[in-house]
Amino acid sequence: MTGWSAPISARSNEAGGGNVSMKLAAAVSAVLMAASAVSPARAAEPFTFVALGDTTYAPPYDDPLYANLIATVNAAHPAFSIHIGDTKGHGDCGRAFQEKERGLFDTYEEPVVYTPGNNEWAECWRANRGGADPVEILKTMRSVFWAKPESLGATTMPLVRLPDVDPAFPEYQELARWRHGGVTFATLNLAGTHNNQELRVESSWKEFVRREQANLAWVKRTFAEAHAQGDRAVVFAFHTNPFDPAIRYENGPSEPVLQAILDGADAFDGQVLVVHGHDHQFTVDRPASELDIAKPGVSHPNLLRLEVYGWPDMKAVQVHVDVSKPWVFGFEPLYAADGSISTHPPT
Repeated sequence: MTGWSAPISARSNEAGGGNVSMKLAAAVSAVLMAASAVSPARAAEPFTFVALGDTTYAPPYDDPLYANLIATVNAAHPAFSIHIGDTKGHGDCGRAFQEKERGLFDTYEEPVVYTPGNNEWAECWRANRGGADPVEILKTMRSVFWAKPESLGATTMPLVRLPDVDPAFPEYQELARWRHGGVTFATLNLAGTHNNQELRVESSWKEFVRREQANLAWVKRTFAEAHAQGDRAVVFAFHTNPFDPAIRYENGPSEPVLQAILDGADAFDGQVLVVHGHDHQFTVDRPASELDIAKPGVSHPNLLRLEVYGWPDMKAVQVHVDVSKPWVFGFEPLYAADGSISTHPPT
């Protein structure tokens, strides 16, 4: 209806003309008001974003491959990118490394949102990663990557972080949310392999329990925001594979948060996309759906999973988003034509 208006008769003094004109004006006004009240989600323009992760396990050999991948992403001009973590393989996890990675993120021309993986914090206690305290490494990362309510990248975009809206969780700056084109996006801090669920180390299990509470609160708030905005889709991005049968047990390292996402998806009238990495296998599927022929029915039919590529296959995925379509999401590999596979072992 944009740009359209109906002529209203000026001959209001003719017999019955005033009444007819007033009725017509009221009807047209109601139509125009209804058109302007259409949810922004349903009128949004299609857009693309890029998802990638599990990169650069063998520096310096992989550095040119990663630079080529970033250049390919920049050439695609996505609205933004999401890096789901694991910015390294072996090696020290300290501030010097984290600041080096921050510099690489700033070579993305468009905004990039980063959520951490296990290799750069949760498993930094390993000897081949410097034997550091994961809790202290995560504190360092928060000061390097998430100190401001905005994305990384040469061009930034504003983010809403959990501490910005919930004073009960002041330290969880890496839990971010933003909206674009009728879709609500959110990052969580869920790291493979076991998400720092280390019961033998007091500092680790205390960190795990509190972070789980923060993740659960963020899932709930994200769905509430999507409902309030009338959005057609929700995207959650994090590192671990929560659908891995090996970690799907009661109170497992990701199970309560995954269950909250599944419950939220069941109550959401739209599509829910989970973007993760960790297993390094490009996958698009419905991992929580099961067929019931007797009913018949399909469980969690609106929940879709994208697992991104990972080292040594250093590629990204371009996600096409169109909320005017019932399925909302489409997927396309994105990589440099002149080489994208590492041939060196992790360093």
